[in-house]
Amino acid sequence: MLVGVGLGPGDPELLTIKAVKAIEEADEVIVPGKLAYDVVSRYRKPRLVEFPMGMSEKVEDVLSDELANRCVEEDVVFATLGDVAFFSTFQHIATKTREKNPDVEIRMIPGVPSFTAVFSKLNLFVDAPILITTPELRNAEYVVVLKAKKPREIARELEKRGYDRFVIAERIFMDGEYLGEIGKAGEIEERADYFTLLVGLGI
Repeated sequence: MLVGVGLGPGDPELLTIKAVKAIEEADEVIVPGKLAYDVVSRYRKPRLVEFPMGMSEKVEDVLSDELANRCVEEDVVFATLGDVAFFSTFQHIATKTREKNPDVEIRMIPGVPSFTAVFSKLNLFVDAPILITTPELRNAEYVVVLKAKKPREIARELEKRGYDRFVIAERIFMDGEYLGEIGKAGEIEERADYFTLLVGLGI
């Protein structure tokens, strides 16, 4: 199995228990840079693989060749700063590994993302709508709505803005977790739990 582990914003004490367990139990832990190396070193010595500017694709090819073979029998962790699902080196490694061997199981363990952690540093509470995006403000490919108790109604509004596919994630990582199928606005559930995210895809 190939496991992507999010290390959080850089403080070794902000790793989740699940992340630490995966790091400690893996056959090997690989990190893509010195900052990630320093965080993981608190728990075990990882293998540092550098991704030099302009040569990262070659490194990805070599490493994914290795992992496509190893991760059928072994559990290898690839650990990166932040949340492994957001602009992570792991995306390229996982995609290439799966292309070379579809039998490799891929799992991801989320980390504390910097875009939520920053408010703790600022001692600010977020209790109003918030936009989190990249510099391409007009081309947000994803939208996430928190506390989406009326997901179909929200999806129809987002549809007007160009989003054409939606999925709800209810009580994620809790008892009673539910992850819906990606579908059109009219296919989304009409009502949902308070602890529900609506994810819009498209544009």
